[in-house]
Amino acid sequence: MILSNAHDAAQSRPVILMRPGEANNRLAEQLEALSANVWRWPAFRIELPQETDLITERLSNLDDVEMVVLPSPAAVTAVAHWVREWPEHITLATVGEGTARVIRAAWGDKVKLIYPEGDAEHSGSEALWPIVQAHGAPSRVLFLRGQTGREWLPEQFRSIGSDVVVLCAYVRMPLELDAQEFRRLQLAVAGPSPVVYITSTDAVDVLMHAVRPVAGARDWVTSGVAVAIHPRIEKRLREAGFSQIELTSTDDETVKTHILKHLAH
Repeated sequence: MILSNAHDAAQSRPVILMRPGEANNRLAEQLEALSANVWRWPAFRIELPQETDLITERLSNLDDVEMVVLPSPAAVTAVAHWVREWPEHITLATVGEGTARVIRAAWGDKVKLIYPEGDAEHSGSEALWPIVQAHGAPSRVLFLRGQTGREWLPEQFRSIGSDVVVLCAYVRMPLELDAQEFRRLQLAVAGPSPVVYITSTDAVDVLMHAVRPVAGARDWVTSGVAVAIHPRIEKRLREAGFSQIELTSTDDETVKTHILKHLAH
């Protein structure tokens, strides 16, 4: 046990977990079992778009599509709402091992799948691209993502002659603090700075916006430790004012080890 009782946990260094989805709850439960003071602040809540006719029609006939890019676990979860099984001619692509595992869990081991192997530091669009080039240019590639996303990878496909179709498969609703979370933040800024687990560059901006109404909260947050999964996120964290940043993977045990190290101090 890290802390001796519930009162100590409430007064101890907060652990702010910002990964969207069920993975955040899974990690939170593991840390709470060790009496950590966990704040579940997923950067985004994932919802299906209000208008689904376009994506329903597109996914009902994939005969002309050779490759489908699913860049995140949220994309996989959303698309599984429409697709029970992928046609044999389609290759799926994603940007890292974490999402690849979610894809396998959703559609099994037989689905054709390409992705960069290794930890999160060696993942991302740039890491996927050489694998795509080795695989060969698809005539038509379908990107299924949130309402916004990086344009770098679609542009690379266009540069080699692929017909690119980008569709919004889900909507990200950014974190907004409720009254209880707002009050807890007000009380916390006088205490130990947090350990923040953050898994996207957009989540950095969401965090800064969420804490903005509380006096002193931005300095309190940025004086803490950020645990991130990619150098691009590290760069954005430094721009936001963080100086203590560690890179980790998306593996629960690895992340937990990084977090617990800072709670033991």
